[in-house]
Amino acid sequence: DEKTDLKALYQEIDDAISQSPQYVAERERKITAYRDSLQKETNVEKRLLMAENLFQLYEPYRNDSALHFVELCINLADYLHRPDLIGRFRSLLAYQCSKSDRHTESIEQLRLVNKSDLDKRGLIDYYHAWMHVCGEIGSYTQRKEVQLRYYNMQDAYRDSLLMVAEEEGSEEFLHLKMDILNARRQYQDALQLSDEWIKKVTDGTHEVAYAAFYRSMVYDKLKNHDMTCYWLGKSALDDIKCAVMNQASLLFLAEHLANDGDINRASRYVEFARECNLTFCPQMRAYQVNSVVSVVEKSKKAAQSRANRILLITSIVIGLLLMALLFIILRFRKKGYNKH
Repeated sequence: DEKTDLKALYQEIDDAISQSPQYVAERERKITAYRDSLQKETNVEKRLLMAENLFQLYEPYRNDSALHFVELCINLADYLHRPDLIGRFRSLLAYQCSKSDRHTESIEQLRLVNKSDLDKRGLIDYYHAWMHVCGEIGSYTQRKEVQLRYYNMQDAYRDSLLMVAEEEGSEEFLHLKMDILNARRQYQDALQLSDEWIKKVTDGTHEVAYAAFYRSMVYDKLKNHDMTCYWLGKSALDDIKCAVMNQASLLFLAEHLANDGDINRASRYVEFARECNLTFCPQMRAYQVNSVVSVVEKSKKAAQSRANRILLITSIVIGLLLMALLFIILRFRKKGYNKH
């Protein structure tokens, strides 16, 4: 029953892209304020809180800086003799490594964590990081036996995460539960859960963009094209306004637009998303490469199709002109013959 105005939404996205430097400047302003405060602060506990805030600001923005500040958090937690926090921040470091295809580094960090030291929040981050890296390794390998082993490990960590996250009512529980409902094809239940999730998050934040992305996945399973594009667009719009550089929604939206024949807009969105993702992490990751290549190929096919149409039309016009010219020549010759 949801109503969409995709044309208006795409215009909002276009406007947000043009204003992107302003959103980036706002995030940089917050980062600078925390950095200045961190340099002046001498209390270790307060420094730890500031370093964590900086990690959170950098986490979807610049991967190298996020890694730096989460490592600083580990060092400060070690100074405070807080094994619970050391384990939690190592888990966050592992997840950040996994997101940027540093799977070996991710596993190294997770093996350093003593699970018995962790509280519920720490366990959520720990299981989440293990689940993510196992899924990534499973998706990258071409060896079926290895893939199956890592996917089984991912399922086991997902179950553990669900048990802890449900008690906390956390965001991780909501998105994992939606994954399960989608896998079971219980799409209406997934949409009801999505309603609850979107009510919990604040509009105009990276969190609501995340929730909108998962809602788009349900509509994609339902083959509802317009609603898929709408929620991908809403997700992308909020991420652009939050200066999130780890873009996914805009790339997937660009693919849908390319399939619809809106090649110019798809190309603009892909180029912007590519620049954002390279800002976040210097190397392109698999899903990004696939999306970019898909849109580029469709763009080339569209250009070739246009060129073929132009060539056909040109050939027809030239053929008609030649026929007209031949007709005129024959007519003049006939007149000349009649005069003789």
